[in-house]
Amino acid sequence: MHWGEPGWLILLALVPLPWMAARARPRVAWPSLQGFGSSPMHGAWLLGRVPVALRGLAIACMAVALARPQTVAGRTRIAGRGVAIVVALDQSSSMSEVDLSAGQAPPSRLEVAETTLARFVSGRPDDLIGLVVFANYPDHAVLPTLDHGLVLETVRSIRPARPGEDGTNLGDAIAWSLDALVAATPKKKVLILLTDGRNSPAVPHPLDPEDAAALARDLGVTLHTIAVGREGGVVHAVDPDTRMPLARQMDGPDFMRLERLARVGGGRAFKTSDARALDQAFQTIDTLEKSPVRGTVWTRYREWYAPWVGSALALLALDRIMSAGRLRRLP
Repeated sequence: MHWGEPGWLILLALVPLPWMAARARPRVAWPSLQGFGSSPMHGAWLLGRVPVALRGLAIACMAVALARPQTVAGRTRIAGRGVAIVVALDQSSSMSEVDLSAGQAPPSRLEVAETTLARFVSGRPDDLIGLVVFANYPDHAVLPTLDHGLVLETVRSIRPARPGEDGTNLGDAIAWSLDALVAATPKKKVLILLTDGRNSPAVPHPLDPEDAAALARDLGVTLHTIAVGREGGVVHAVDPDTRMPLARQMDGPDFMRLERLARVGGGRAFKTSDARALDQAFQTIDTLEKSPVRGTVWTRYREWYAPWVGSALALLALDRIMSAGRLRRLP
């Protein structure tokens, strides 16, 4: 129970007032037959005190009503909006490789990245988070938002790019992510570039990744890079359409380039060859990019003064009824 205006509870001190007024009221002795009978008058005496008790209870009920008793009806988080974060997630066909986890049916790189990213998003309720997916072309999957449910739903729906759309366009992916971050309101902005390949765009006039990283630095955006996957060589994959195992010759992530991009962008570069390392990379970024404005919680209360007001009125009405009948007293 919570009190909206607890100062009004001081009126409870007035509860004895009707009893004190009744005691101080002048009385006239009336002749009676009390001395002729042996029946006790205790019941009649108690009945005569009922109106006084009703008035005292009415005062108590009004004091409680004025103090506004409340119960918690719910809480809503109001985010501080301290950090705007955009994750640029590689969805090229190489993200269907299964070299990050062991087991009979291990998840692909993309599935591991989706699971880890979902945990990261769930752990930052106060920040605007957006998502850019890219292969040969980047796309704004979700603009920075506080609706993290939408972000999580979009993350779960990402699939590897089709062969005709395949490629790794790092420069344009960074540029599109910066475009989303510039429009965000928080002063602190962070870009996380997650890829498993080398820069190999098959589009005319792609933006050079180093130039994109320099642009991020000039815009005040911190750029972190995460290289997903093992060194190049023959790796096992799963065909996204038939789910049949395949063997492919892969070059692996360009660790040196991603380290240069992070250095230019003022962030850190992470090399992850398994699911645990990827999770630790996101945990480190979560620690580095803490929101400077903590969220607050707005509490909604349900008011309960009405029943107490109704009770006070009912008690006063009962007092008037009783005082107008057998218990009526002359001035």
